[in-house]
Amino acid sequence: MAKLLSLRKIYTYLLALCCLLPIAPQAMGQVFKDTLKDVSVTEQRKVYQQDVKSTFQTGQTRISIDSITLLQYQQLSLATLLAQQSTVFVKSYGINSMATLSFRGASSAQSAVLWKGIPILNPALGVSDVSMLQTGLFDKVSLQYGSNAAMLGSGNVGGALLLEQQSEYAKGNHYRIGLGAGSYGRKEVNTQVILQPKKWLIKWNAFGQLANNNFPYTDLDGAVVHTSNAGLKAFGSILSATYKIDPTQHISADVWYQRYYREIPKAMFEDFSAKVQRDASLRTLLHWEKLHRQNTFYAKFSLNKEDLHYTDSSFLMDNRNTVYQYYQELGWKNNFHIGGTKAMHTILVMSPFQYATIQLPGNERQQQQRPALAAAYKYLSGNERLGLQANLRQEWNMGTAFPILPGIGVHYALVRNARWQWSWDATLQKTYRLPTLNELYNFPGGNEQLKPEQGWNRELAYTLHWNNTKGTIQFDQQVNYFNRHIKDWIYWLGGAIWTPHNIAEVHNRGIETHNTLRLQLSKPLQLQLGLRTAYVLSTTEKSDMPNDNSIGKQIPYTPRYNGQINIGLHWKQLFVNYNHTYTGYRFITTDESLYTLPYNLGNVQALYTFTAGSVKMQASLQVQNLWNTAYVVIAQRPMPQRYWVAGLQFEL
Repeated sequence: MAKLLSLRKIYTYLLALCCLLPIAPQAMGQVFKDTLKDVSVTEQRKVYQQDVKSTFQTGQTRISIDSITLLQYQQLSLATLLAQQSTVFVKSYGINSMATLSFRGASSAQSAVLWKGIPILNPALGVSDVSMLQTGLFDKVSLQYGSNAAMLGSGNVGGALLLEQQSEYAKGNHYRIGLGAGSYGRKEVNTQVILQPKKWLIKWNAFGQLANNNFPYTDLDGAVVHTSNAGLKAFGSILSATYKIDPTQHISADVWYQRYYREIPKAMFEDFSAKVQRDASLRTLLHWEKLHRQNTFYAKFSLNKEDLHYTDSSFLMDNRNTVYQYYQELGWKNNFHIGGTKAMHTILVMSPFQYATIQLPGNERQQQQRPALAAAYKYLSGNERLGLQANLRQEWNMGTAFPILPGIGVHYALVRNARWQWSWDATLQKTYRLPTLNELYNFPGGNEQLKPEQGWNRELAYTLHWNNTKGTIQFDQQVNYFNRHIKDWIYWLGGAIWTPHNIAEVHNRGIETHNTLRLQLSKPLQLQLGLRTAYVLSTTEKSDMPNDNSIGKQIPYTPRYNGQINIGLHWKQLFVNYNHTYTGYRFITTDESLYTLPYNLGNVQALYTFTAGSVKMQASLQVQNLWNTAYVVIAQRPMPQRYWVAGLQFEL
């Protein structure tokens, strides 16, 4: 793999491109914001549908990260953002190493990541590495909790991370460039360009980053040492172009390219490390959509290539994986009324197709071909108090049919007035997950005898909103109870060589809460308090393994407790937020004989917006791990102690 561009070259290329460029939708579900309010813009806008099936989420919990929080975290990865601003457990293997998501006790492989509705899980890893997803590349980041396998695919068991580009923009062109720096040799540049000539909407987001990551930590002997072999070089870019064919039809093309060079530092039990991982990905998407009366027709085509090159010169290891994925989705949506009533009925029919192939050592190639048919019906009463949804999906792999995946969802608003809103939601969904290519054919350690995971997901939630008559006090609360049984759960076990096994049956259940209190103390001053909690029991109920001591015990690396507190102040153009996170015990072994300690982390974010002539400027500052806590998420993988990240952006 060619050497990455130096930061100076990245600066030069981005600035040159900026100079050369000519100067010329609402979902039924729960959206819960836990940070400061957005600043609204009311100008003429161009609006384009991003993902039709995302509107079919009746009864499910979906949380969107607001734009102010995204700005504050834009220099950090989504792994950091989600670990601090959601109840999703982010399993980080240390600096420059993989970070994966666990929704409500689900495994990383059971958590989906979708970009504009396209799954981007890497079959060579079997998971999505969110440490390589830069927050600043995306305009909208949402979390959908619980299974929605009928709409999002059979692998969606625990939940999904949804990544979108903003579908509407203020009229006119827009240019932004940002510079950043931080502790341990961190340097960054990012840019955004939006052009809107006549029928076109063109957007380009890009970033480049360098870091030494030579932070101190205390080793197993009690000595303070600095990480070595921990350098990072990264570049990423998303170019989107939408053409409005006529008032009812548009076509768009997206190209997402990124390249990472990561030196992987030693774990605490190692004497040294010479490990290096080079990742490169090219993701493309072509999307056509047509509106005709009450009908929506659409088609998506995506071709992705993932390259992973891992070397360890101390052990003469040189492993390469190249994965190709093709995804297409054809769909039709229809809205209609019956007998002149105000109630809205909506039907969605779609035919997704997913293909993945991986080349193994010895030039052996394995593949999965997964066509599917899916349909959904949604009902919304005329007063919008009652919503019902029914889903159905049938998938095949290499000609073999999966079990049919049905699902239902209910939403009912008990109270809806100017001051009070109180609603209930419930879902029931069958789940099914085919083993990934990595689990089946990884060398060494793959297990071709693995059986698919399958089970049922149940969820019940209520949402409460209250505000006083003057609107100076607002309170929001959401409480979710979830319960999921999964048979033939896949878990990796071993010593020198790790191999995945089916461990019979796992029971996930628990309660999540989201609470926000907003106080308008004066006209320019707002105080916001947020509290999120999660209690998750994820235990082995049955096991086919002899002499297994895991029955009734918590699945490894699933904290029973985690939560966050946010205390935010918004004064004029200044946003300041203190974030405190707690993560409980994580057991290392299936019999709970070994564990890692809980940890508390404090983090501060600040964002200040001001103008200099016609240039709008934004200054940001993050202090991560404010209290300098020594901790690990995964055993023997030290995490950074206190560090800072600062940025300055210029907008035209």
